[in-house]
Amino acid sequence: MRVEVKVDREWLEKWRNYFTEYYDIGGVEEKVREAISFTKLYIRDSIVAVSGGKDSMTMLHIVYNNISHDITVFHWDHGPWLMPRHIENEILENIRKVAPKARLVVKRYAYGANPRSRIDYVKWYKAFFRTLEEIGARHHLLGIRAEESGNRRARGSIVRKRKWIEVYPVYYFTWRDIWAYIFKHNVPVPRTYFKYAKMLGWSRARLTTFHDQEFMKYGSPNIDSIILWRNKSIMVDSSRKVL
Repeated sequence: MRVEVKVDREWLEKWRNYFTEYYDIGGVEEKVREAISFTKLYIRDSIVAVSGGKDSMTMLHIVYNNISHDITVFHWDHGPWLMPRHIENEILENIRKVAPKARLVVKRYAYGANPRSRIDYVKWYKAFFRTLEEIGARHHLLGIRAEESGNRRARGSIVRKRKWIEVYPVYYFTWRDIWAYIFKHNVPVPRTYFKYAKMLGWSRARLTTFHDQEFMKYGSPNIDSIILWRNKSIMVDSSRKVL
């Protein structure tokens, strides 16, 4: 089943004009150059972890177009209960559009096909990081930004783990910088973003797992039920076949 996401073209074009103008007056190009110089120090023996969201797609576009085509892109598929298939398929298409010559590695935790997959989400995190270890790259590039939370600001742009080093190329980008880059360079992102942006504002538009109990305390599943109501109950039919 393919779910079409209708976009208000006039509304989107207005914001496209705003963000492309902001790109020039907001000093975004300078941040891009800084990100390139910083990332070049760690590009060897690295993987680029891409969720398909706005931050990681911006990071991927910068790395692929300014540093190297010879990269490995790692994508984690959360499974049909947490990431509707039409959005997951769009994410994979977008990654291939931005980095057509890159090696793409897609993994999924076995519980990702189960509606209870994130009730005990600690197991999910363990599986995710275990998979990163199995890939074996020394440097993991992630689209984490300081603006997102106090914990992330406290980390710094490099975090040394026991077996690898996490590197955050777009760490100092604001949400305006990210959207300005996306519209300036026509970086593809899931169209669901535009529904969230129109309802919640561009600063709160997000792409995380949907209808996810981990985020219940933030009210996220309630918003998902309004914006992605079609996907709340039809992710898997009675025969267990993915819709």
